[in-house]
Amino acid sequence: MTMLSRLTAVEAKLFLRDPAAPVTVLGIPVALLLVFGLMPGMNQPSDEFGGQVPLSAFIAPMSVAILLGMLALTLFPAVMAAHREKGVLRRLSASPVPPSRLLVAQLLVNLAAALVVVLVIVAGGHLALGVALPANAGGFVLVLVLGTLALFGVGLLIAALAPTARTAGGVGSAVFFPMLALGGVWVPKEDLPPVLQGLADVLPLGATLNALRETWTGGSPQPLQLAALAVFALVCAVVAARVFRWS
Repeated sequence: MTMLSRLTAVEAKLFLRDPAAPVTVLGIPVALLLVFGLMPGMNQPSDEFGGQVPLSAFIAPMSVAILLGMLALTLFPAVMAAHREKGVLRRLSASPVPPSRLLVAQLLVNLAAALVVVLVIVAGGHLALGVALPANAGGFVLVLVLGTLALFGVGLLIAALAPTARTAGGVGSAVFFPMLALGGVWVPKEDLPPVLQGLADVLPLGATLNALRETWTGGSPQPLQLAALAVFALVCAVVAARVFRWS
């Protein structure tokens, strides 16, 4: 077993031992899908969503976007900052194991958790609630990858700058919740004021959600959404790499 696989296994055990993390990551997105899925009319075409079914056109993509946002912006930065605060990263820097291996292990654990919950939302929602599968599967996967890179890029930047887990959690929440409001999560993009509709397609969480909505119903993501996700992923990763502190 390689050192990276050992570190990943340890980080996975720590992730699963914390009851709040699995419950939050799995419980909130699935609960959203389940609660809305059991409401009358949510699986019927709606004029509000251009004749599309609300459960597939909005609720399922929203559940996926919220999942990625929680993992990338709150849980991941807090864990990395906690490792720095406890001196784990500093001790690794004095060992033959590069601290960057721990960062990669953490990313792998979070990405694996995201993949499992996305599969639960897509496949489980389809089997249990009749949620339509993403009609544009290729576009859906592209948006999922870009959205994950963009959101974890922002999370990595938070982790790079936050000195403690408490600070990382606070900063992550301060970034996450405004993105919910301005990205078309709390209120669909179509119901936002015109000046905010463009912003909803630029912010990482909003761009992810709205591009997922497009692909889930058979459309194509807008170039602005894809470009915004690519720029956030690249810029945040580059800045984080320059300012990340291991101790």
